[in-house]
Amino acid sequence: MALSTAELEAVVRDLAPKLQGGRIERIDQPERHKLILTVRKDSSRYWLLVCADPRFSRMHLLTSRPEQGRPAAGFCNLVRQHMTGAPIKAIRQAPEDRIVFVECVERDRLMRPHKVSLVAELIGVGSNLLVLDESDSILGTLVRGRSARRDVSAGARYRPLETLASLPDKARVNRFEDALGSEDPLALSRAIQVHYARLEAAQELEGRRSELRGALRSALKSRRRRLHKVSEDLHRAENAECIRRQGELLKIALPDIVPGQREVVVEDIFEPGNPPLTIELNPTLPARENIEWLFGRYKKAKAGRDRLAARADQTRREIEALEELRSPIEEADALEVLAELKEKAQETGVPLPDKRPRPARQKETRGPRAFRSAGGLEILVSRSRAENERLTFSIARGNDHWMHLLGWPGPHVVIRRPGGQAVSQEDLLDAAHLAVHFSKIRGAQHAEVTHTQCKNVRRMKGAATGTVSYADATNMRIRIEPERLERLLRKRSDINGGGKP
Repeated sequence: MALSTAELEAVVRDLAPKLQGGRIERIDQPERHKLILTVRKDSSRYWLLVCADPRFSRMHLLTSRPEQGRPAAGFCNLVRQHMTGAPIKAIRQAPEDRIVFVECVERDRLMRPHKVSLVAELIGVGSNLLVLDESDSILGTLVRGRSARRDVSAGARYRPLETLASLPDKARVNRFEDALGSEDPLALSRAIQVHYARLEAAQELEGRRSELRGALRSALKSRRRRLHKVSEDLHRAENAECIRRQGELLKIALPDIVPGQREVVVEDIFEPGNPPLTIELNPTLPARENIEWLFGRYKKAKAGRDRLAARADQTRREIEALEELRSPIEEADALEVLAELKEKAQETGVPLPDKRPRPARQKETRGPRAFRSAGGLEILVSRSRAENERLTFSIARGNDHWMHLLGWPGPHVVIRRPGGQAVSQEDLLDAAHLAVHFSKIRGAQHAEVTHTQCKNVRRMKGAATGTVSYADATNMRIRIEPERLERLLRKRSDINGGGKP
């Protein structure tokens, strides 16, 4: 709560005899809404705090030398320019209002005196600090703005806030009456300083608590989501024995499987009564390769089962550790306690916001990956959907060869044909290997690609970026040759100067 009108009146009465006639030696801005004026009068030095924080707007003397302020920002520099070294002629309050004028005299380059004033509108919400010249024109403000009621931008003439017809009862309350009349010359300022230091400390404590509470909530949500996903994967991995059984049954049914068959019904000899069991097949693969694929899935599921179980246990332990921090965070009554809890949370992996400004992330424009085929032709492979569009319709020429995976998302691949040079089967195989390697099915043993000339490729109206239609295309089925792929990756030469494939 800001100082009331009665409290501010008592402060001004207390400050006037101490500061009037003194000279401003230094001006600091320790926080966004605070100014500290160092005033020398005779052999005494005072530190006047003016705070325009909407929650704690106030004015009083500090009871001890403040810590060194950080480098000044815009408004502080303006106040320094006009008021450093200036004598204070008067400190006065607007009648029955929470507005205080600190009137000084500055001298121009010709040493001619001019009036300059620091206006502190300490009204709670809407508080502001302004610097006025001798004609009451605004030289600058802490909070810039323009409203329907008045203009407080630089250069505008200062218009005081409208005063109430009568003061409300709370404006006449003085919470620091006990400090008045004390022999201690700083009794009133001391009482105000202690009161607001307690309020600001409580505010900071709650802010830190809220920040840590939010980070903890996000971390718990993330780990519960992870546990759910790992549990699902673990459940699938525990079905490894079922996959092995399907592979064994498929071995028995091998003589009865015909090419292109999509499923086969076998007797499940592992169950009582030998019930029928339907096993789905990949019609594009021979029967033996379907068996190999099933046993590959079995080995992968079996190997992943222990790893997933360990990950699930670790995630449960992390959730328990985070849950144990909930109550201590709510019960913490000091910043030091919250700091210790913050360290514990970070050790558990709670991501806390970094308030330092992050450098702007620059958009990468590396261009497509470039490789050289066995026949010496350049092969370009796009990196993204947007680059699919750029490669096919901006970089490639009409007679260049275009390639894409059949039935799978992946990059556009272009084989450059300088002078209409012919594209050999080896060139096509090289390009197809790259199309698979940089796609979602990297690591597959078999794949099918389609290829045509770039002039036969068209954008699809209304479809996502990089989605195309094509004509006069030829499909080609390949078996991945590790040696071929190794040669291509080893000899790659990125058209933009290198980089990881």
